[in-house]
Amino acid sequence: MLQTGHAEARLKISEKPDLRELFVEYGAAFALGVLILFNMIFTKNFLSINTLFLVIKQATPILFMTIGMTLVISSGGIDISTGSMMGFCGIIIALDVAGGGNFYLWALLGLAACGLVGAFNGFMIARVGVQPIILTLVMQIAMRGFTVLMANSKVFVLSKHPAIRILGLYRFPGKIPIQTVFFVAIVVVSIFVVRQTVLGKKVEAVGENTRAARLAGIKTTSVLITVYVLSAVMAGFCGILELARNAALDPNELGKLYEMDAIAGVAVGGTSMKGGKSNVIGSIMGCIIMVLVATTVNMNGVPFAVANIIKAFIIIFSLAIQREKTV
Repeated sequence: MLQTGHAEARLKISEKPDLRELFVEYGAAFALGVLILFNMIFTKNFLSINTLFLVIKQATPILFMTIGMTLVISSGGIDISTGSMMGFCGIIIALDVAGGGNFYLWALLGLAACGLVGAFNGFMIARVGVQPIILTLVMQIAMRGFTVLMANSKVFVLSKHPAIRILGLYRFPGKIPIQTVFFVAIVVVSIFVVRQTVLGKKVEAVGENTRAARLAGIKTTSVLITVYVLSAVMAGFCGILELARNAALDPNELGKLYEMDAIAGVAVGGTSMKGGKSNVIGSIMGCIIMVLVATTVNMNGVPFAVANIIKAFIIIFSLAIQREKTV
């Protein structure tokens, strides 16, 4: 009887909701709700359709990078080079568009070039065994160097190019910015790929245990190369959207620190930073949180640097919450 009582007591203890796990799973939704409530109370003109479209315009480019980063992190890696990849893709387009080239052709070539760099990253990590954070940090520096050299340190103003004006400024009848189409598309496609395709399952399996995944017949090298190619291409697309939104390219600034927003969005969203579990809906909400933090700071007249400090605390808090239990 005594043993049965102890077993029942242990069962009741194990059935208690784990607040840490709940926060990891639903923390992004909670934080997003708190941020919206704060703005509803304290931020003037927050509840307006213009603010909604502003958030969508700002969130759409970084959402592409965040989705790519979600795949990389759930595979057990990280990609620090994505911010510089934006600039690299942008300068390939800017150089040729400024010379009269076709925007769409060079956008495709820019994305292809990013894909090749991503394939190199994936190969070095999967086959050579280089640590992802070290390799991609080196590539971040290298890609920024290439970008500045190709631009000859020159800032490109591209506002007169029709395709760039359309991609950056066009609004559908009424007020809906064109970025809304890309926002909806990447949300739908990313949820489908991560949750419904074999690739999404393989990425999580590799992130959970690479050796076990290999023994189970998964071609881990191919999976990792694919993940880093997707991350690089997504970063390139992010660069194209930002280039179009700004109608200009500064080789030193385009994409600078964007990778931190992407990593923060993934961390807040509940994807395991050790790999093996992805939460793409959480990453989408995490991305919106990062943009809303900057919007909140801006709309309340607070110095923009404060937004970066807040984001840093959010990352640290998210990582602390994700820590493994030691007792």
